[in-house]
Amino acid sequence: MKLGIADIVISVMFEDKIQSSEVDGSYKYFLTNSKPDISFHTHYGHIPKSKLGEKIFDTGTTWSFYQNNGKYILKTSSRAVILESDFKCGDIYIRPQERKCKVEYPLNYPLGEVLMINLLAQKRGVMIHSCGVSNKGQGLLFVGTSQMGKSTMANLWKSQNEGVSILSDDRIIIRKRNEQFWIYGTPWHGSAKVCSPERAHLEKIFFLKHAKKNSIKKIGLLEAASHLIVCSFPTFWDKRGMEFTLEFCAELAQRIPCYELGFVPGKSALGFIRGKI
Repeated sequence: MKLGIADIVISVMFEDKIQSSEVDGSYKYFLTNSKPDISFHTHYGHIPKSKLGEKIFDTGTTWSFYQNNGKYILKTSSRAVILESDFKCGDIYIRPQERKCKVEYPLNYPLGEVLMINLLAQKRGVMIHSCGVSNKGQGLLFVGTSQMGKSTMANLWKSQNEGVSILSDDRIIIRKRNEQFWIYGTPWHGSAKVCSPERAHLEKIFFLKHAKKNSIKKIGLLEAASHLIVCSFPTFWDKRGMEFTLEFCAELAQRIPCYELGFVPGKSALGFIRGKI
């Protein structure tokens, strides 16, 4: 089973044909036959605690991250992934009792998302809290933390059928390819539940805020870079990954026009935005 997300192909192989696996409603749009960049083998069984090594990060709720002899271990309550140091291959361990029933896609939340964050930090790109829209090939990024209006913005753009594609209403991947920045849809959507495997050339970035009237203001490099970093998914446990993310956000803010967008939810906001782009 292979998924292609942001031009990164992840292959998952199963140790036998007894077990079937399913992708959920959003992952199914990302199935591909392309050559994999990263390959995983699944196993049924628990990782011995002695092999976990040093804990380097812990959310306290959903997942924790370990390092042992150059390898990385990502662990949840029911599954674990052991990654080689180059992040090109690894092993997925699933609870033995799941062998007797239909298993969800092994990299369902949070494993797939956290894995992608680590892969991007290897000088591949950055994931941002944002709604991404392809407007006749023009990539528009609407950035904001929780409750700032990303899903609202996606729902507004839904009504624009001709030449408009919503890449995601919550998590967008940005990559630099051939000296240009591109935005990619991901399977990890928000409450609007929209996502797409497509990409678009990034041309403008809007930082969302609620307002009593629609307004737009161009902002400077430092403010834009700061907003991008706040809304990114950095690898706090990896110094080199953190440095790459900071540099990437700084270059992005320098090269792509950035604006503060105050908007009132409703059709007037969409008309206002379209009049400015």
